[in-house]
Amino acid sequence: MYKALQSFCLIVYILSGTGLMAGHAQGAEIKPGVVPPLADLGRDGERARLEKKPLILFFSMPDCSYCKVVRQNYLAPLLRNHVVKNRPVIREVDMTSLKEVKDFDRRLTTQRDVAKRFNVYAAPTVLFMDAHGELLTAPIVGGDIAGLYGGYLDNAFAESARKLAEKPDNKKGPHP
Repeated sequence: MYKALQSFCLIVYILSGTGLMAGHAQGAEIKPGVVPPLADLGRDGERARLEKKPLILFFSMPDCSYCKVVRQNYLAPLLRNHVVKNRPVIREVDMTSLKEVKDFDRRLTTQRDVAKRFNVYAAPTVLFMDAHGELLTAPIVGGDIAGLYGGYLDNAFAESARKLAEKPDNKKGPHP
């Protein structure tokens, strides 16, 4: 019995290092201080809808010190939850980037155009939205200069959860 348990633990240890465990295959590995970049709003929105979570877009600019603080101290730590299903859906959008991404309707656009679409003109800005891009809360604009940013995020999570629970396509049961 002890030998079997020892072998099982060894296999789990080896697989966890190779990325063959289910959690890794689902994107469980998040590098410290990193928020995944936006690539496909439609896919991310659908994931958020299925998981009954808001889609959170973090708009930033290169070399923005306030953006770095929000990313490293507030948003990236949320993505390190050991339970993958408890992690929020957060994507970073570089407001200056011409990198192509897919919009909610799967058409190609740029990260800069996504910022324009949502009228984001200051960095950092955090938006909480539903699967279709409808804002659930007021934007959180600016950095953490008063030490209250965690409270702003908590309020936005609570308000967006309440609004998502009221939406017909986020209620429990089969979807139309």
